[in-house]
Amino acid sequence: MSKELKTSFPTGQTVYALVVNAAGQIWRTDSHVFETPNGADWVNYAITVTEQSTTGIYEGDFPAAIVTAGTYYVLFRQQAGATPASTDLPSGMLGGTIYWSGTVELSPVSTGGQGAGNGPIAINQNTGGTDNLRYIDSTGNGVEDANVMIYLATDWPAQPTRVQAAATTGPDGRWLSPAFAQSGTYVAVFSKIGADGPDVSPAFTV
Repeated sequence: MSKELKTSFPTGQTVYALVVNAAGQIWRTDSHVFETPNGADWVNYAITVTEQSTTGIYEGDFPAAIVTAGTYYVLFRQQAGATPASTDLPSGMLGGTIYWSGTVELSPVSTGGQGAGNGPIAINQNTGGTDNLRYIDSTGNGVEDANVMIYLATDWPAQPTRVQAAATTGPDGRWLSPAFAQSGTYVAVFSKIGADGPDVSPAFTV
């Protein structure tokens, strides 16, 4: 599989991608390791994305050398100078999340919409009590546009590819739509590019 990295930007520009793991470390394309970001090494973090004709659609490949399954975060930058630099800006380009099996990108759930899953039981921020699963930061403010991945408690963190259901948070950290699951004991894993995480809820049973 290829072309997992995609963004839209004005035609004729130099764009590159960065891949960040859940610990906030950034992937090096030369030594094939994750490390704490360092501006002096920035040129080694850039992953080439290429414009398709003059469409303004830029595509690139997720690094095949990343063989550990998990959730990764993709950031895009517009290259301003002769080489990539830590001062390069996203210039409005939005990043995204890659659910990686170790060899291919995974779709977390098979159904679409803001809330999804494979069962009849609706799960939202009030499962287990009012706002029990609302996503908030350290100051108590809701975290908007975060991914919510529902795992069986026995699968997390050993089996990061076994997502049972998914949702997205709104401006107040509450879910835009429920996620749907079979009966069982689960944890909710919250993540957002540029924010702390992933954050894991206590186990809950539905």
